[in-house]
Amino acid sequence: MSQEVFIESKPLREKIADKIRADIIKGVYRNGERLVEPTLAKNLGISRTPIREALRQLESEGFIEIVPRRGAIVKELTIKDIDDLYAIKANLEGLAARQAVVNMTEDQLETLININKKFRDIAEKNPSVTDEYLKDNIDFHNIFIAASGNEKLFDILDSLSKNFQRLKTMLVSDAGRAALAVVEHKKIIDAFVSKDPDLAEKSVRNHIISGWEFLKDKINSN
Repeated sequence: MSQEVFIESKPLREKIADKIRADIIKGVYRNGERLVEPTLAKNLGISRTPIREALRQLESEGFIEIVPRRGAIVKELTIKDIDDLYAIKANLEGLAARQAVVNMTEDQLETLININKKFRDIAEKNPSVTDEYLKDNIDFHNIFIAASGNEKLFDILDSLSKNFQRLKTMLVSDAGRAALAVVEHKKIIDAFVSKDPDLAEKSVRNHIISGWEFLKDKINSN
């Protein structure tokens, strides 16, 4: 099935949620801003019912909160919120890595190695290329998450990843952090090569926690 057919087959609620979510991530709607149903309906040229359904979905994802007498408000991510998200991410991706050890194919392992080489090259040549930098990092993690063979875990982490997109503007690549991430990725790869589930889980968790500590220092210094 083509990507176009898949997108067109999405329920209207999901298409609207995707649009509003993308606008929140891009900063079109700022923290604390009201999302007024009639205005959204007019701008999108649709009725208020699918708007309301989309807002409920976005509330469940943590992008907005519905406040009595005020309606839908773009929810600000606090340090505590991000800390909680990273704690969940570290533990769930650690579990994915543990389960991936027995399922990892030679092709997947080779892909991890190649992605990390590309990630290293980007970091060395131009660490300010944020989009490509982040894409390679996401691709790296998605390989072993998929290799876990745990569809429920994959779905949870995929949903969680939407929240991390809100941090994109803060996740500007840094030469020092990039170099460290390459080393951390190498430890993860080595754990898969040695087929050590304990080491794979520990390496992934340490890598994610390291990334959060870097980001937290960056947020606190602004």
